[in-house]
Amino acid sequence: MTVLEHETCGQADDLGVRLERDGALVRIVVAGELTAEVSAAVRELLVDACDGRSRGVELAIEGGLGPVGHEVLPHLVDVAARRCWSGSCLLTVTASTPEVRELLAASGF
Repeated sequence: MTVLEHETCGQADDLGVRLERDGALVRIVVAGELTAEVSAAVRELLVDACDGRSRGVELAIEGGLGPVGHEVLPHLVDVAARRCWSGSCLLTVTASTPEVRELLAASGF
């Protein structure tokens, strides 16, 4: 993906979260450990990502789960799915670690 626009929201960049936009496709990258603060930053970016100009959103979980990730991830994906549905865009969730992929599968995503 060629990043044409790079956005962050508040302290999102400090938390390892960034939003990349390439035309109608948006990618929210979580590079660090998934925490409640990171989840809140992602939810804020989802508001911008699911605007009228987006047709697809990829939530890329590249970091690990951390101590609260098992509780945070299913809720975060649920919120992302609802935001994308209300914004009429397709959600794709990708994970770089087996731990995250296993939790997504166990949660039905």
